[in-house]
Amino acid sequence: MNDNYKDMRLLAANGISESKLDVTSSYYDRFDEFERKPNRRDTEQRTISVAMIANNLEVNGISAVIMNYCSHLNLTKFKITILVGATVAETHRKKCEELGVEVVELPARKIDTLAFYWAVNRELKKKRYDIAHAHGSNASIAVELSLAWLNGIKVRIAHSHNTTCTNMKAHKLLLPLFNRLYTHGFACGEMAGQWLFGEKEFYVMPNGFDNEKFRFSSNVRDEVRQELGVEDNFVLGHIGRFNDQKNHHYLLKVFECVAKKREDAVLLLIGAGPDFEEINGIIAQHPYKERIIVYGESPNPERMYMAMDVFVFPSKFEGLPVTLLEAQIGGLPCVISDVITHEVILGDRVKTLSLNKSVTQWADEIVSIKLQDRDQFYIDYRSRIENYDITDCARKLEMKYISLLG
Repeated sequence: MNDNYKDMRLLAANGISESKLDVTSSYYDRFDEFERKPNRRDTEQRTISVAMIANNLEVNGISAVIMNYCSHLNLTKFKITILVGATVAETHRKKCEELGVEVVELPARKIDTLAFYWAVNRELKKKRYDIAHAHGSNASIAVELSLAWLNGIKVRIAHSHNTTCTNMKAHKLLLPLFNRLYTHGFACGEMAGQWLFGEKEFYVMPNGFDNEKFRFSSNVRDEVRQELGVEDNFVLGHIGRFNDQKNHHYLLKVFECVAKKREDAVLLLIGAGPDFEEINGIIAQHPYKERIIVYGESPNPERMYMAMDVFVFPSKFEGLPVTLLEAQIGGLPCVISDVITHEVILGDRVKTLSLNKSVTQWADEIVSIKLQDRDQFYIDYRSRIENYDITDCARKLEMKYISLLG
């Protein structure tokens, strides 16, 4: 059963038929029975309860944003509950336990979509939430938002984390409903906001993180390069999920060209994901397989960036990738696809190339990179870097939550 039909069954179970999805239907008139703005409350004197909803809490970009904010919000003022489908990364689970943030692991959204939605509905009924904050990349989060509405949650935030999606049919089908259900739009950047909200107003909430941790250290660089056995190599690096979006197939072709040009070149791949085994199968047949390091997931990505000489990121699409911000803060030169928003560029260490260019052109750009003083980048672009400081970003999110409640 595809996700479109599952979404329709869920809506039907709540009295919403597919025929009523048209924007002219009487179903939408029911929204007028409720205030779109929340009632005025004395938010300064009580704990604000927030349900953060996402597909999963694996090691990925959306999960990183959720975890970074939860780690820096004032948890005496905000009670955060994370409602996510399986799976939950063990590192995230342990961190939430330390913070006192409740994580409710639900059925996997992609495997058993209907069970996931029923579980979301069950959990939203258990507590009185002030805010539902749904994270995603397309209008399919209309279903989560409809459940929040049915459970009387007045503030329903839709948070856009990307600039396109892989299931355009479902997105277009659910977009009219989505537009009626969210009360406030958030986005990681301007392009991500325009993609999901169009001409409507939205608030850009930066993908904040601990900037200082990613500042370059020559000592750490030497340690990691020695651990990896690449002390004298030219190291191309990539950090990201092994999936179609990150475009590992293209990256491996680019590396083949680079390896022909430089005998000291190695490729360091950090991450995991649904295509991990497939990509490993391709690597096993790669002419330079002995110069490719598949590291897997790393709990300390900041150390990995420092070991690299160039960060290669040929993604097919992105929202506002934290990995590129992290890489730049350490002064690491980056070669990236031109579909990625220029909002992510902090300074002069990024080169953008079209995926329509040949792999030879990508390789030429990579081998032409000159090594520079990496720590100087942090000094030169500190004011831009601080826009993503998680402590400041978390305070802004707190104030935004409070303002939305009136």
